[in-house]
Amino acid sequence: MRRIYRALPGPTPVRIITSIVIVGVALVALHFFYEWVGSSFLDTGGTVG
Repeated sequence: MRRIYRALPGPTPVRIITSIVIVGVALVALHFFYEWVGSSFLDTGGTVG
């Protein structure tokens, strides 16, 4: 993680803002990925029997 942070361009405040944006985008993408996996491959919570 330190290597990725050091590879970001700009001074420290710009690096921090860029890191926050990247993490936010990654979390949103992860949420939609989990929703897709849950609705495509896992049980949707239907009735048993």
